[in-house]
Amino acid sequence: MSTSRVTAAPGQLALVQAFINSIDRESGRDDLATTASAAAWLAKRRLVSPGTSLDERDRRRLLEVRRALHDLLAANGGQGPQRRAVTTLNEAARRVRLGVRLHPQDGYRVMAEGVGVERPIGDLLIAVISSMAAGTWPRLKACANPACRTAFYDTSRNSSGRWCSMAGCGNRMKGRNYRQRHGAARRAPGPSDRVKVAS
Repeated sequence: MSTSRVTAAPGQLALVQAFINSIDRESGRDDLATTASAAAWLAKRRLVSPGTSLDERDRRRLLEVRRALHDLLAANGGQGPQRRAVTTLNEAARRVRLGVRLHPQDGYRVMAEGVGVERPIGDLLIAVISSMAAGTWPRLKACANPACRTAFYDTSRNSSGRWCSMAGCGNRMKGRNYRQRHGAARRAPGPSDRVKVAS
């Protein structure tokens, strides 16, 4: 599914959604495939300054966090807690040194004090934390189509959405399930297929 046709999440959660969708499993496109493309992706979203360079270790850190965030969406789809993802993200939060700062007008702000690639990772984690506090996080889900898995924002009234697009992945998966069910029904032996044993 093209991510340009997927409903965008509100506020800063849209940044997290875009980060998770920086890989397209159907087309094979990966915006973090090289250190240069990863730096360009971060700069385009003002997470780093233009001209910032990353090394391979930085890129691997981004891939690790992206994979953990994507896995964490599985819990929003009803698959239960993703312990490895939680552990990875908690470790990432420790590295970026997230801290709370009191402000007279705002009450408080969560700040990322890490350096290098840890700073944009911290900004992404702050967006996740803010979304959890606002109650919007459970609506960010991974498409139930195994070939897609695009992160989409579920706008359904009862938060029961499973597909990034009903017209795309939803119809494809329902059609596949229908064919599997009816194919199995056609293959099942009927009464006329039973072997008659002579008495």
